[in-house]
Amino acid sequence: MQNTNVVQKQNQCVHGTITYPGGTITFGPGQPTLCVNDQMGYYYERPEILAELQDGRLDTMVQLARDGIAVGMQCINVQLMEKSLDQMDLVPRTIETLVEETGCAIAIDTRDPEVLEAGLKVYSPYKALCNVVNGEWDNLHTFLPIVARYGGAVGTALVYEEGIPQTVVERVKVARRIVETAESYGIARGDVAIDCICLPSSVAPDSMRTTLETIAAVRSDLGVATLLGTSNAGVMMPQPELLDLAYLIAAASYGLDVSMTNPATPMVEGMVNAIDFLLGTDMYGKGYLSWHREIVNQGSDVEISA
Repeated sequence: MQNTNVVQKQNQCVHGTITYPGGTITFGPGQPTLCVNDQMGYYYERPEILAELQDGRLDTMVQLARDGIAVGMQCINVQLMEKSLDQMDLVPRTIETLVEETGCAIAIDTRDPEVLEAGLKVYSPYKALCNVVNGEWDNLHTFLPIVARYGGAVGTALVYEEGIPQTVVERVKVARRIVETAESYGIARGDVAIDCICLPSSVAPDSMRTTLETIAAVRSDLGVATLLGTSNAGVMMPQPELLDLAYLIAAASYGLDVSMTNPATPMVEGMVNAIDFLLGTDMYGKGYLSWHREIVNQGSDVEISA
């Protein structure tokens, strides 16, 4: 059940936006769940795909974006941090190619400020989600000025100088530091999405409980959007996508706004539309009904299985 504080304070929260050739995507409290295709960083672990990227070919990445769009993911996370890849060349070129070939929205994930700036420059005049920020002071003052200069939105990680905060109170403290520092650089509170930390349950049993409570607390205390890499949930477990989906649904009921998601997750589009309808962020079920009509028109059967 959704935390009552989230419901009571939802009207005090603000939402953010990213933009792309297809228009504007709104995320945050009161908005439908934004699912971002996050598989690029996993794809280059396959030797044949790494070789393709090293050769400067982007066919697989374009197809990955199309696979995400086919299940309702209009945004893809561009993450090419493998040591053998030239990020300064490849990230901007990948962004340009994806936009030209698919028209998708872009998130940028890098630890190099020059790569971030190069990516934002080629994505202009559109507004990207920048998954580059954590709670360390050096990181904040390095990346936030760049994000602000290009008018981007911020995706964060609740990691700081002492590592991953273990308690809800610690996590909210780091989140507050991030939000207030972003505001000091002119980034609107609504454009900050706090990553509340989805750890693989195989190595961190019962960690979801703390994460769910963090989502509710960040929403209640700070009034900002929340983010999770839900594709981490099932790592090293059989049928990992089933655990990923279960985690996503549970987190949505606590106030998750942005999910970094594997487009291969079974039934992900239908389930996300269903939970948005049930939680009232898609009040009249427009997304759910649209998804269902598309399934019917394709002559497909709706199967709830993994």
